[in-house]
Amino acid sequence: MLAASVASGQTAKKAPSKATSLKSGGPPSTLDGVYTDAQARRGKDVYFGSCRSCHSAESHTGATFAQWWKGKQLSDLFVFIATKMPKNDPGSLAPEDAADVVAYLLKMNVMPVGKHDLPPDVDSLAKFRIDVRPAKKVKPANSSAASGSTSTGKKP
Repeated sequence: MLAASVASGQTAKKAPSKATSLKSGGPPSTLDGVYTDAQARRGKDVYFGSCRSCHSAESHTGATFAQWWKGKQLSDLFVFIATKMPKNDPGSLAPEDAADVVAYLLKMNVMPVGKHDLPPDVDSLAKFRIDVRPAKKVKPANSSAASGSTSTGKKP
């Protein structure tokens, strides 16, 4: 069934799940640690061999990643990679390699590491929602420090 659902580019219908997110109490999320560090390392090797020639890390991280994938199911990202990538040979990645690349993308987006590999299975991945960490807020520079003056108004 995996091959048929991946080949067709369709994700599995979500079955009701009693699993909940450890962080929010909602559906399980990528913020719950859904891949292992070893899997992300394997995914990095696949990425560098099959993806890097067309894609920069910036195209898969931060706001760009969030714009495309935030709120979707992890199975959507898996199916996209498994059926549409690499661009020069779409659908040529083994399901295990596609899952490893997904793990590497999660690692690049500072998602927490877990205890189990992501399964290369659409049905299993459909239960996980892609969430992203909020962007860190940068404090505005102290105007007196930025101008080079001290609290007395004099420059040091």
